[in-house]
Amino acid sequence: MWFSADAGTVGFSTPDLLNLSPLKSANGAPSPLLAPSGAGTTAFDADYAGSGSIFTAANGKDLLMIYHAENHLFGSVHSNGNPFYAGIGLARSTDGGITWQREGQVLSAHDPQLASQTSGGAGIATPAAIEANGYIYVLFREIDPQSNIEGIGIARALISSDAVAGSWQKFLNGSYSSPGLGGAFTPLQVTLDINANADHRQPFVTFNTYLNSYVLVIVGNGGIYICTSKDLVTWTAGQVILPAPVPDATVTPSTAPYNWYPTLVSPDQPSEILTDNTGYLYYAKGANDGTSHHTMYRRSFTLSLTP
Repeated sequence: MWFSADAGTVGFSTPDLLNLSPLKSANGAPSPLLAPSGAGTTAFDADYAGSGSIFTAANGKDLLMIYHAENHLFGSVHSNGNPFYAGIGLARSTDGGITWQREGQVLSAHDPQLASQTSGGAGIATPAAIEANGYIYVLFREIDPQSNIEGIGIARALISSDAVAGSWQKFLNGSYSSPGLGGAFTPLQVTLDINANADHRQPFVTFNTYLNSYVLVIVGNGGIYICTSKDLVTWTAGQVILPAPVPDATVTPSTAPYNWYPTLVSPDQPSEILTDNTGYLYYAKGANDGTSHHTMYRRSFTLSLTP
């Protein structure tokens, strides 16, 4: 398993999804397998390179990583992470996920990074990938301040393309027709809390064999929600599966507790791309200690169909 830590990506092996052994470590602590490319530069991943989804390449051997990237340089001012401008990158591993080679940015927001930005994030962020119908689909959150458009979007590339730059098309006005790099997008109609429509973040998608539907778990004002879809575009209204400790729209990482970054895992399935009626919800719980530190938690889940 791979996930974000300390602005990069770390990896672990585990027999039970509970006891974790670092794939690479130094002095007992996990070492980054993919680190930011260099603070103070204009690189899209200069300050952050955190794994989103990992899946097998078209050759059946290599691994591909879709990752969340950030740049914190605005003009001559380098922020401490607030504000930030996000992008989505691709990395490849030929040794089972221990070492990774950058393959560049593959998805970018419609609005470019500005020389100055108020607090908060902009760009295209928190990708979650799934393979289906011959394509790799990625759900993401895009924030375009100049265009005043924000929401959850989706893009796709042929599996045979190995997700390289230029192979992606964003969903725009009913079809996958907008370039992945710099193209516009149409926000998906994901309904969570109607009183806080702008609070939706950190999508995760899987195909659930029990429901025979795609399942989206996502953070909204009321907590972590679940939605279902047959086509990855039209989603049912969200239902809260883990309530927020405080309204999520009021949260900043250092000032309030939160439950973020949800992932569903069914241990009897081969990967996170597939789930069934039982498994675990993994998420990050904020420390609420004046820092942005958070800890990984998990809770068991059981899905049931109501008549």
